[in-house]
Amino acid sequence: MKKLLVCLLAILLALSVACTRDENMEAVDINDTEETLMLRFCFPGGVPSLTVAKLMKENPVIDENIAIEYEFQSTPDLLASKVLKGEADIAIVPSNLAAQLYNKDIPYKLAGTSVWGTLYLVGIEDIDNIESLKGSEITSFGKNLTPDLVFKYVLSQNGIDVDKDISVNYLSAASEVGPQFIGGKTNLAVLSEPQTTNILMKKEDAKILLDFNEEWSKITGNEYGYPQASLIIKADLIDNYRDFLDKFLNLYEENLKWIMENPQLAGQYMEELELGMNKDIVVNGIGRMNIYPFRIDDSIEYYQKYYEVLLNFAPDVIGGQIPDEEFYLER
Repeated sequence: MKKLLVCLLAILLALSVACTRDENMEAVDINDTEETLMLRFCFPGGVPSLTVAKLMKENPVIDENIAIEYEFQSTPDLLASKVLKGEADIAIVPSNLAAQLYNKDIPYKLAGTSVWGTLYLVGIEDIDNIESLKGSEITSFGKNLTPDLVFKYVLSQNGIDVDKDISVNYLSAASEVGPQFIGGKTNLAVLSEPQTTNILMKKEDAKILLDFNEEWSKITGNEYGYPQASLIIKADLIDNYRDFLDKFLNLYEENLKWIMENPQLAGQYMEELELGMNKDIVVNGIGRMNIYPFRIDDSIEYYQKYYEVLLNFAPDVIGGQIPDEEFYLER
């Protein structure tokens, strides 16, 4: 009899525990147990950082369960390291690096253009045409890097052999060119934004002699010029969180339009976030920073032409071949 009672008590206790567990499970809301997914958005300085400033400052909520951590990368090497290791979920990178990643089977897709060409030839005297640069000495930067290849392509298409017809004094960094020009050590300098605006504000007799993005458009027929920097996204993120990414991309595109219409506030955000560009430069240079349009749908052929030019000059800068259409994110 005692054994029977013990068995009955054990059964009742087990049933009680099971019921309690079931009640607790039914009471749990799965949304309460999901951890927030943190995405890492890496971007470099210069004009690309301007395209992110509003998002970084206001940090809008796109999805309650997904957050974005904005990471400013102070050097190109740090940025490249993040994407090569796959540590960035979203990133703004030079468009040639985006092609390299794809050609190395590092799973990112190109979602749109953050910055079109911002390369300029600045001088203190007018030139009649590009061909009249023959015999000149020009200070530039980054020999055989993509800005230099754009420079060489535009001049070559206008009858100038860079190796024979002009003398180019290459400095190791873009930041070194401006001081040389301001100090009077050169009268012709190749500069990119925001350095171009900074020089124009500091040296009264400085003027833009060539807009390489505009010249590229004349040569190729590409309305927007050449795609200098691009937004890339991890492929698995696209596969698993497509609804979120569509909302994010729409927001990013709207943000670019907002910057064009609100350079004062955009410049203020840049100063407050210490992203390396003050408000005056944003306000004075916004028309030369070429941050719109964004959508990739209308510009795949522009990328293909850009990559074709780079491939002909230096195949390694894009990874040896022009990416196929799988490289681009369909929207």
